[in-house]
Order: sequence, then structure tokens, then C-alpha cells
Amino acid sequence: MVVVEYAYEDMKKLVDLPLEKMIDSLNFLGAPSEYEPEVKKIISELTPNRPDWYSMEGLARSLRAYHGGASPTYSVKKSKYRVVVEPSVANIRPYTVCAVVKGLQFNDQRIKDMVLLQEKLLATLGRRVKKFGLGIYPLHAIAFPVRYATMKPDEIRYVPLGHEKEMSAAEIIKEHKKGQAYGHLISRHDRYPVFVDANNKVMALIPVVNSAETGRVDETTQDLFMEVTGTDMNACKAALNILTCTFADMGGAVHSVEVDYGHETLVTPDLKPKAMKLELGKINKILGLELTEQETAALLARMGYAYKAKKVLVPPYRADVLGWVDVMEDVAIAYGYDNFKPTLPDFFTPGRVDKRYDRLDTVMRGMGFLEAKTFTLTNREKLAAIGFTGDLVEIMNPKTAEYTVVRPNLLAEMLDILALNKTRGLPQKFYEIGIAHDGKREKKMFAFAVMDRKVEFSEVRGYLQTISSEEGFSFELDKKAAKIFDPEISCALMVNGKENGVFGKVSKEMMVSLGLEFEVYICCFEV
Repeated sequence: MVVVEYAYEDMKKLVDLPLEKMIDSLNFLGAPSEYEPEVKKIISELTPNRPDWYSMEGLARSLRAYHGGASPTYSVKKSKYRVVVEPSVANIRPYTVCAVVKGLQFNDQRIKDMVLLQEKLLATLGRRVKKFGLGIYPLHAIAFPVRYATMKPDEIRYVPLGHEKEMSAAEIIKEHKKGQAYGHLISRHDRYPVFVDANNKVMALIPVVNSAETGRVDETTQDLFMEVTGTDMNACKAALNILTCTFADMGGAVHSVEVDYGHETLVTPDLKPKAMKLELGKINKILGLELTEQETAALLARMGYAYKAKKVLVPPYRADVLGWVDVMEDVAIAYGYDNFKPTLPDFFTPGRVDKRYDRLDTVMRGMGFLEAKTFTLTNREKLAAIGFTGDLVEIMNPKTAEYTVVRPNLLAEMLDILALNKTRGLPQKFYEIGIAHDGKREKKMFAFAVMDRKVEFSEVRGYLQTISSEEGFSFELDKKAAKIFDPEISCALMVNGKENGVFGKVSKEMMVSLGLEFEVYICCFEV
């Protein structure tokens, strides 16, 4: 959840609404808000699917459209600002997009709002800087053309924001709070990515921290240079669009930057709306309405869209709109959820029991195991903790940092179940049958775990032997090291000569990290 705070009087200057009506409108739009009279501020709690609302300007933009105001259109003035991307960044953080915004008027509150917008974008859309980092610099402090390149760590020296003395890259990563937070993203490389201007001034160690000389924005700053640099080009473009549209709403004029990759040159930002076919039939069917094209266009206008030649024009700051379903959701919001009339379905669908896994369920229950059901989504940090290094299917627009990828197996979830139940009685025996994805295909996985004060290898192998006998397959256990298991009891499960899963005793280190004090065996394989 992202929290945005702003004074009602400041918001009223952007959209002239009585306080109560403003609060109600924000709630109807899907931005739950309340007024705190002690601090005279509106507090809005936002889900990560609307990063364009992370600033007061973004919320005001939506409020104006919702109450019939014209949605802004954004233009980009052509310029000769140029950024050269060197090939050496390709294996670290290969993408950058940039923009220049001129004619801004900053005060202390606007600078604080700008910093908070940066932090919120990095934490959500940027996946805590894993997808991208971003930097904002006073234009007058930079000489063009700018280079996005790599340097050896001992060659990088500058005064970082928040410090008064010059530091090396190693010192920044070790001592600076931003280096401690994000240095691990680049520290394994021999060369670190940097932005360097035409006078060879280091502007920033990417994606860690800007230089105090070229990256300090204050109340005298009027013109900005912005870069968003990372591993996901679409996420970089989305973040840059949100930033430039926010600054344009503050009164700034957006200017383009040529980003030269050698094999191609991009001109960024691209603030043209994205055209999408209006799926009116599908929208009406799912919402249970009979909206005409004209009525739908009016509802879309309330949500900030334009409509032309039977195409929905998605604003450049809407990073969350991926398809017609997202458009349908906005139509429903504009129509008003309170205006939908509940009805009973006019069809009957009989239920049936899914018997595909009844035999395996029966076997496990007969051996005293309890069935578990866990989430199909997890996160990279949890998988890294158990030593997984393979390919993953990543969620493009995750709602929370806890669930960002599709699980490749059931090991992490089985450990979570044991950790949650560690204060219950012993022994504990759980199993699960669930969906996983190995980066190439979806598969059905089976896992079981046993925890007790003392667990014998022969006992757990006996459970596996019973499962194989009932399911009609033979297996072998080949010793194979894995981070999650004790080196002495860590096996690959071989079925018909092919590796199909794992079997082993969970290591002491893993047990300590989970707060478990008993012995645990886990087996996981594809069914």
C-alpha cells in the first residue's frame, strides 16, 4: 500500500472541490482517502496499480477529468540534447530513457513531493530498483552530450548526495545508506554503470546515488534533466512518462532527448496516447449493461481517456492499462458501482468433484498427512533463500512485493507452512498438490514434508516408497547438493532415469532462518 499525503488547500488550488466532495470522489475513483483535521491533510492509501497517483498532481488530474474537466494533452518539444549509451552496460543495466523539462518553479514542498514520488516509483513500479533506478538533475549543472557507460570501481570518485566528502564507489556501497540498500545490484560486476557528462563529471553511480555537484535540486532550479535506467525497457518508459507528465502538470515544458544506442537512436519521452480497440460488446456482456458507444465514450472521458475513430486513447501516464479488461474496469468505476443492480444468473451450472488426484489424496491422508493449499505466486527473495537460480515467470504489474513471480516448485511454500505451525504439536506432516511454472511450461507439482524432534531417513523414504507404489512409478535417490538441504542427506529424485524432483533433510542454516528447532525432511517432484 502506498500512502500519499497532501494539504487540502494545496489540492483545492489544482481542483476546486469542497472537502467532502473531494474525499467522496477519491473514494469512488478507487483511491481510499480521509481527512486528518489535526494536520489539515488528506491521506490517500493507494494500491500499486496506479503509480500515476503517487503525486498530488496525478490525483488532481484524475479528479478534474472525473468532474467533467478536459484531460490534458502532452507535447514534446524537439531538442538537441543527446545521451550516448556505451556497449559495456549491456550485461548490467542495459536500458535508459531520458527527458528534459524546463520552466518549473520549485519550493520546499514541491521538492519534498518530487523526492517522495521518486521513492514510491522505485519501490513499486521499479521493484525496489531491480527493474530501474532514476535520477533527476538540474540542467544547468550538466554538459552535453552525456554518456551512459561503465567504469572500474576504483576510477569512480565523486561527492554523493547526502555527504560532504568525495567517496569512491566501494566507499559509497559500504557507507552510504543508498549504497547499502542498492549496492548489491552491481557489486558482483567488474565495472559499474555511471552517467558522465561532457566534462567527465560523474553524475551518478547507477542505480545507487546521484552526485551532489550535478544532482542537487533546490528552490532556484527551473530546468531538469531526468534519466530512468534499468533492466526493463517498458518499465523505464512508463516511469519516465509518469515523471514528465507530473512535471508538465506543474507548468513545465517537456523537451526530447536523443538516446544513441549505436545500432539505433531513441527519441524520448514518447507522450503520444496508445490507441486500443473499444471492445464494447465484451464490456457490456461482463458488466451486464447496454451502453451505447456514445455513453461509453462519455464514461471513458471521466476516467481521463480520449475516444476517436472507435479507438480508446490511453494517456501516456497510465502504466497500468494493458488491455481491454483494464478499460472495462474504468468504465465500471465511471458508471458507479453503486448504480449496478444485483441480479440472479439465468442459467444453472451443476458442480462436480475433480477426481484426478483422489488416489494420491487418499494415500497421503492414510499415512496421516494434512493437505495444504498455498499461493501460486511468490517472490525472488524467498526463492533465492532456498537456492533457486533458474528461470522464472515474472508478473508485469504486481499488486504487492510479496507476490511478483510464479513459483517454480513447492519447496518455499512447504517451509512456510512448517514455520507458521512450529508452535503446534508434533509430529507435523503436510502435503500439497499445486501448479508451478519452470519458465518454459506449466506443471503440476507434489510435495510433502515431515517435522519432528527426530526424523529417520528410512521413515521418510518409506512414505515416498508407498507413494511410488500406489502411483505406479519406480524411483532412485542420487546424492546431489542443494542449498536447502543438509549436504549429507541431499538427493535428486530420479524417475525412469530422469531427474524429476528433490528429497532431503533441511539444513541447520535454513532451519535457523525460519526459527525451526526440529528436524525436517521434504520431498518435491512433478506428477
